[in-house]
Parts: sequence; structure tokens; C-alpha cells
Amino acid sequence: MPMLTPSQVHLDVPLTNLTVAYAQEASGFIADKVFGTVSVSKQSDKYYKYDREGLRHGDVKVLAPRTEVNRVGMALSTDNYFADVRGLGMDFDEQTLANEDTMLEIRSQGANVLMEKILIDREVRWADTFFKAGVWGTETTPANLWSDYTNSTPIVDVTNARRAMQLKSGGYKPNVMVVGKAVRDILVNHPDILARLNGGATVTNTALITDAKLAEIFEVEQFLVMEAVYNDAAEGLADNIDFIGGKHAMLAYKPSSMGLRTPASGAIFTWDSIPGVSGLGITVESFSDDALKRQQIAEMIQVKCSDDMKVIGADLGYYFDSVVA
Repeated sequence: MPMLTPSQVHLDVPLTNLTVAYAQEASGFIADKVFGTVSVSKQSDKYYKYDREGLRHGDVKVLAPRTEVNRVGMALSTDNYFADVRGLGMDFDEQTLANEDTMLEIRSQGANVLMEKILIDREVRWADTFFKAGVWGTETTPANLWSDYTNSTPIVDVTNARRAMQLKSGGYKPNVMVVGKAVRDILVNHPDILARLNGGATVTNTALITDAKLAEIFEVEQFLVMEAVYNDAAEGLADNIDFIGGKHAMLAYKPSSMGLRTPASGAIFTWDSIPGVSGLGITVESFSDDALKRQQIAEMIQVKCSDDMKVIGADLGYYFDSVVA
């Protein structure tokens, strides 16, 4: 007797409530969390920098009647920024859009892909430019790498770095610590860290170690981990995916808000006069015109970023090079 089979009573069609797409969480990108953002109306300009004459001791004197106070001076210098415009786009032809399954939302996903590429580009630029030796006022490699659980002392190393940075910067305490993902993975199992937890802990008797707890241990307001990943393989080749940031660490000072006479380790100047730009200097645009239509392109989405990342106060940063094996 003929029997119906499952494949005869159902034809496979795409689900309307599920699609799969890869996209990183924005929290994994740290560039704008380390450097304050300064919105600017012009693509290029200058900004002023005062010296630290106020730290000098010995100029104040006791005044006898009819004597004058000592006069002191101060120096002023300038630096400049130039906000390059970077961007990329994605085309959608008429036939593809006309034949699109509704649940795909390819325009929205296309914008997400472009945005992720822009964020990765900025994160890589920040790491390549600032998360390295030769940039900050003080730098070191620990005598014992933090991956050496027997001999290393990461808390002592950071405490000494905090003191050195305070002295060199004129009293400013670092309030941000940045580490590569490999560094965090080592620290969460380090005996020095586990010993600071309530009740103590060991590698075998573990406890949940959050970034907030690491911030407390290292005495900073923010403990930032470079969680973002990127693929540096050319299109068509096997993926080569890695974390951005490497095996380094850094202390920095970031003010609660950027403004006049406000010291900071660095700044991101974002050119915000471009129509539609966000506070991060990023624009997302969708448009169509006759030139595109002649190419059978119904719509183009483009994302642009306009910024310049600068060291503002080199003495407000302390860099640890290659702290784990």
C-alpha cells in the first residue's frame, strides 16, 4: 500500500523567523573608550597645549612690607589634527532586490557588514599606532612575564607603574587599564589575582572574575579588554582570524569629558559637520541616482568615518610590552 513520506508532504522553504549572520558586539571595540572624543566642525585645525609650570616648587617667598612677589611665566604650544575621511560601500542590483526573500533584509545586513568593517579598521589603526612601544612617556617589559605564575607579580608591576605615571604626569592617576585578550586570559588564573578575591581562590577552587573586579584590583575605573577580532587574509584565501591588540597592556588617563584645559592621554577628533554623522564621526548613507541605474544598480549603501586619533599627553600613558609568553 502506498505511504506518504515526510519529504512529500513538506517542501523546504527558508524560515521567516531566523537568519544567521556574523557581527561582533560593539563592546569589544575599545578605541573610543581609551581616548576621549572631540567633535570638530572643520576637517583640520590647531589646538593649544600648556606646559606644567605650576608643578615647579621654590618660587613662593615670604613677603616683607613693601616687597614684590616673584613673577613666573608659562609656555604655550600648539598641535594640529586632520580628520581623514575613510569609507566603503555595497551595491544592490535591481533584480536581486526584486527577488529578495523578505526575512533576509539584505540592505540592513549590508549596512551592518560595512559598519563592522569601519569599526575594525579604526580599532586596528588605534592598536597599530598607540598600543605599541615608543609612543608613551614610560614603557617597560616585566622582569618576569605575567604568564610565569611562580615568579611574576602583575599587581606590584601595575602599582609601580601607577606611581611612575603619577610622578611623570604631574599627579594624574591612571584610570583606565587596557589589555589584549591573551593578557586577560592569563590574569584571571594568576595566583596574585585569585588571592585578592573575597575568601581567596585558587586555580582549582575558582571564582568568577569580572572585568569590574579586575578594575578594583588594579585600582582603575575601567579595565578594558581588546575583544574584537579581525580576519587579515585576502579574499579567497583561508581565514586568518585573530584578536586585535596582542599580548600587551597599558595604563592611561581619560577625563570624564573632554574640554578646555583638560589633560588626557589621547583624543579622537571626529569631523561632525558632514550631514548625518554620528558622535563617532561615522555616517551611513543609502542612495540611488541615474548613474547607478545605468549600471542596473538600484541602491548603494555606504559608510564613512572621519577622524584623527592623536596622543595629547604622552606622560599620561604607561605601556607594558609583551607581558605574557
